[in-house]
Amino acid sequence: MPSVPSLSATHLYLYAHCEHRVHLELRGDSGVRLADTEEERALKARGIAHEAAIADALAFPRPAHGPEARDRAFEETLALMRAGEAGIYQGVLLAEDLIGVPDLLIRQPGASHLGDHHYTVADVKISQRARADQALQVAFYAHLLEKVQGVLPSEVYLILGDGSREAIASEDLGGVFEQALADVRAIRDGGRATDPFFQDACPRCPWRGLCLPELEARDDLSLLPGMTRSRRGALARSGFETVSTLAAARPERAATRSGLERRSLLPLIRQAQAAAKRAILPLSPGPRPEGPPELLVTAHENPENAGHTVLLTISLSDIKQGNRTALIWAADPSDEKALYEKALRAFSRRPHAPVYHHGRSAVWQLARLESRYGSGSAGLQALHRMTDVAPLVRRAAALPVQRYTLAEAARATGYAGELPPEEILPLTWRAAGGDEEAREGLLAAAASEREALQHLIGWLRSLSETPAGTRA
Repeated sequence: MPSVPSLSATHLYLYAHCEHRVHLELRGDSGVRLADTEEERALKARGIAHEAAIADALAFPRPAHGPEARDRAFEETLALMRAGEAGIYQGVLLAEDLIGVPDLLIRQPGASHLGDHHYTVADVKISQRARADQALQVAFYAHLLEKVQGVLPSEVYLILGDGSREAIASEDLGGVFEQALADVRAIRDGGRATDPFFQDACPRCPWRGLCLPELEARDDLSLLPGMTRSRRGALARSGFETVSTLAAARPERAATRSGLERRSLLPLIRQAQAAAKRAILPLSPGPRPEGPPELLVTAHENPENAGHTVLLTISLSDIKQGNRTALIWAADPSDEKALYEKALRAFSRRPHAPVYHHGRSAVWQLARLESRYGSGSAGLQALHRMTDVAPLVRRAAALPVQRYTLAEAARATGYAGELPPEEILPLTWRAAGGDEEAREGLLAAAASEREALQHLIGWLRSLSETPAGTRA
């Protein structure tokens, strides 16, 4: 009889993102599992390095064996806990069908099976803010600790990328964690069915070679931007199981049968029609982008070092004077203030030109720079001039795309130039570390973003002249 796979904190982390991936990791054919993408490898390497740096500073002991020798490692961890070590690095905890390898176990006052002390857990993350998926992981470790030492720690901790420590009350996680663990067990044991659902993380998932062809073959509704699991379920139960069937639906009839509101259903039907016809479906010309002249902004940050901005580009697009681009670098966080001051001077030279960007990154970073270095009216005026092109595109037309990224929207509207790469984070990290090749790659990516953005602005301006049903 095959053994039942043990569950780990990773399964809870994955559950928070995609239940189907939990099933595949536990029961899928490893032969079709792809290697991690460059971005995933970079994230893992950064996480390991950050964790090791914190562990080295603390100098906590660790068991001689790792989880590959789970029983011995658990006994060694238990011996360290009974001895009352101030902390333990990468201890191994076992209970029931669970195995956990928390980054840090930290001694606390208060009696337990171990003696006059007990332990809590701290997990090391490179993110700047605590997230729900990370909270499930430390809740998992707290549950294991309760089984091992007889006491549930009152608080568990996340040590974040900037070195700060986020405390989470264990009782606040109990109900959510217990339901998540029950669901993961049911997935493993075959009592909870899962199926793929397209989301932003899918192109980076190691199971993408299995799920994406399956979704495309069945014309799955999740391939439509704006689709949710609950909407897909309601539509499927009412007879609209594919993109094609939804494209042919009458909005009133589909709303009545599915129970969904017409105002939320109509954009999905339009997206389905665009996808089924592989054509742009104009909706409303909307406000035309002003200019030229205009300023185009791209921004790239290093999520470490409190998210410092590495590269800011401000490009002037002017019919009379041509295009000129200011490339402003801050390879080190100490250079960030100078970067912002240069950016404000670039904005001030064109005080009446509209400022365009795509997505939230650029405006978020400029707002963060303003909050850090407080220029006053100049910074606030620059922020007020900024216009995000992404919602203008979505209001103007339904495009035959799976996601309204800059690259997909530009290509769907006829852009033939070089597209910005999907994985830009590894380039940003390496460029921030002084890698000249990565710096050149990041510059090329920023140039592609500006050209794609300029194309979208031009497309929006000409949309009122575009006949309905233009082929993508």
